[in-house]
Amino acid sequence: MKNICLLDIVIILWALCSSKVRGQCDEPAENSKLNLSVTYNLPSFEADSAIQNMVTFEGTVYVGAVNRIYALSENLTKLSEYRTGPVSEAGVERQCGPSSQDGAAGKPNAVLDNNNMALLVERYYDDELFSCSSADAGVCRRHLLVERGNVSKEVNCMYSPKTDDGGRQGCPDCVTSPLGSRVLNMVSGGVVRFFVGNSEITGSAGTGSPSRMTSGPQAQQPQHHTISVRQMKETQDGFRFFSDQSYMDLAPGLRGDHHLRYVYSFQSGSHAYFLTVQREGRSSQVYHTRIVRMCGTDPELRRYVEMPFECILTERRRRRRLASIEVFNVLQAAHVAEAGSELRQEMGLKEGEDVLFAAFARSKPDSPEPTASSAVCVISLADVNNFFKDFIQKCHTKQPYHFTGSEEKRCYNGSSSDDSFGCGKHGEGYRLEVTTPMTRLDYFSGQFSKVLLTSIAVATAQEQTVASLGTTDGRLIQVVVSRSKRSTPHVDFRLDPSRCVSPEVALLFPQGHTGSPQRSQDGSLLLVTGNKITKVPLIGPGCEQQWTCSSCLLAPGFMGCGWCEGRCTRLAQCHPTSLWTQDSCPPIITMISPANGPLGGDTKVTVCGRNFGFNKTERFDHTLISLNLAGAPCKLLKRESNSYRLVCAPVSPVNSSQASNVVKVHSGKEMAQQQGFTFVNPVIREIFPVFGPKLGGTMLTIRGSFLDSGNTRQVTVGNATCEILRVSGTMLMCRTPPQSAPSRQAVYMRVDSVVREAPVLFTYNEDPLISSIHPTRSFISGGSTVVAQGFYLHSTLQPQMVLIPTAQEGKVFTVVSVLFNLY
Repeated sequence: MKNICLLDIVIILWALCSSKVRGQCDEPAENSKLNLSVTYNLPSFEADSAIQNMVTFEGTVYVGAVNRIYALSENLTKLSEYRTGPVSEAGVERQCGPSSQDGAAGKPNAVLDNNNMALLVERYYDDELFSCSSADAGVCRRHLLVERGNVSKEVNCMYSPKTDDGGRQGCPDCVTSPLGSRVLNMVSGGVVRFFVGNSEITGSAGTGSPSRMTSGPQAQQPQHHTISVRQMKETQDGFRFFSDQSYMDLAPGLRGDHHLRYVYSFQSGSHAYFLTVQREGRSSQVYHTRIVRMCGTDPELRRYVEMPFECILTERRRRRRLASIEVFNVLQAAHVAEAGSELRQEMGLKEGEDVLFAAFARSKPDSPEPTASSAVCVISLADVNNFFKDFIQKCHTKQPYHFTGSEEKRCYNGSSSDDSFGCGKHGEGYRLEVTTPMTRLDYFSGQFSKVLLTSIAVATAQEQTVASLGTTDGRLIQVVVSRSKRSTPHVDFRLDPSRCVSPEVALLFPQGHTGSPQRSQDGSLLLVTGNKITKVPLIGPGCEQQWTCSSCLLAPGFMGCGWCEGRCTRLAQCHPTSLWTQDSCPPIITMISPANGPLGGDTKVTVCGRNFGFNKTERFDHTLISLNLAGAPCKLLKRESNSYRLVCAPVSPVNSSQASNVVKVHSGKEMAQQQGFTFVNPVIREIFPVFGPKLGGTMLTIRGSFLDSGNTRQVTVGNATCEILRVSGTMLMCRTPPQSAPSRQAVYMRVDSVVREAPVLFTYNEDPLISSIHPTRSFISGGSTVVAQGFYLHSTLQPQMVLIPTAQEGKVFTVVSVLFNLY
């Protein structure tokens, strides 16, 4: 038996609805400021092996590489070369340094590459270059620079066999460790001192070449002390320690099991500083960075102190008072320089003050290995010293565990009469570890949180301070250091497609330059990637990366960029017959909306594009803007406008059609124009149908011309709104509103502020009323004839019957043909 269901009858009116948003402009993406695919052809030099150290002196570049020392000209052409290896360990004396019998853990017939561990210039006695190598047990060679650029003419080995102490103090001439070293030379009181930090890498005990221990009566004395100060002999043939207080070594139980890497060293005032990466403490597996300070005037490590140094990024949350803090714990590279005048003013510094710029990374858990997340912190050395003084005075200090094996609290109470916190007169000394970290905020507010920075160099150009940052994927980023202006990189290009940028960076200035090197914008940056050195101007390699006029002209002034024939160039690269400008950008129109507006109206017109109201303050200057629509002036609505979106309305109603459809935008001295707007006369020619039930809901069609002009449209029947469902230039459909009684009503259409009336009235009839339906049952498969009887069923032009089964939700049956009996 077929299913039979009861039916209720409902008359339903419906329509499709569409909407269109006008007047919206796409904001230019910030990441499109630079064209990252641009490459530059820059001067370079390629060595025969990996480059490990580099120093400049009076226009000459000295390079320490595996088995080689090079001297290069300003243009990176080779002037001379000195071979340091490979070195044979076949039981004979080395070319320089102790023989294998003196402690070198050589293997018969082994040939070792000679890594350059340190390269520095010293001028107290003569102009001399010191190079210290791994296979020579860290002994240094002294290259007398009699002829500038000649590293091979006169070379002396700075090693003399020990005859007086039997190795009691280790090997004073064995300066650097094969595991990594930082060497800083300072002159005080007529004495040349070398401060040396030798890295200790986990798992390195008993490995490497040469051996870490000396032979003889003091066999457990390390050949390379962890941290030390030694002075050069007046005979310039070696070094000596003032006493056994001139050095410290890792506690015996930590050797080979404690990671301590010396990353950077520098001099500021009378202090020597080192930056290290190491474990936080005895029981911690977490790594952090420390800054170490010693007095350059002391022949011993009498005033030694180290302090944790953290670089953090905070992000304020709207609904929480506490900040989310990211800690960048492992230092990757650092540089000390003077700041430009703008940064000095921002930081409240005096002229000539040294500033430390440090590139940090977040490490992997319980590891010194960095991740691709970096931050840059900036602090003056005056502030660093204040931190040291404050923490020491408050006794936030203890013994340095990695040297003493003890974490016992240790305080130092300097008297008011001495200068223990500086490097002047002092009483007793101290060796302390500060327990409270010195914390700084990321100066670039997270811009490099997805990048691994591997190098940093800082110099001034004009009044600004420029940081040059190398990355692990071989890119060079240059950015002005400023917190007040939220700087973004003005240079970002790939220096090397496959190798990272080394932390070994040097600045090169033209020979004969007499000003302060950090203030010369004629200088260059020397960057190392593998066995290659590349020379990059401090003012940037070029302007081609700036691919829009606004980004070109907003680039730092020292870059010398200007707009020429649709591209960003320096003046010398612009053809003499072309216009090169640094003042204004031609406005560009990309879209005009709407395409037309009614005569006599006040239609708002939106013009999308870029470079509107451009000036070098990076702010939109509405006073530079004037607009013209199809020959009529248009008043700028400044609160709705910006550099990529202009909104205006006619100054006065336009009552006659204009021959022009051109929109003109004047921005300062520049002008752009584009066809795209016309004044039109919207007209209603007919409406259909002309009647419907007073209940409303009739689909009313309005036909005419320019019905879609302007921004907004409103249709009213009488005083009530007819809901617009779709619109085109010649047709508009809306759903009629209800009326309280049968009546005849006028139909109006408002386009923006202009009103048009339909030529005929719309008649509201009585609502249709169904009194009966026959039959009341039918097969669910359909096919039955349904007859409805009632009153005013012809009140609507096209009645439609819909049957909805009451027992089966979701099913609707439409009656194909309808037969009404009317009373």
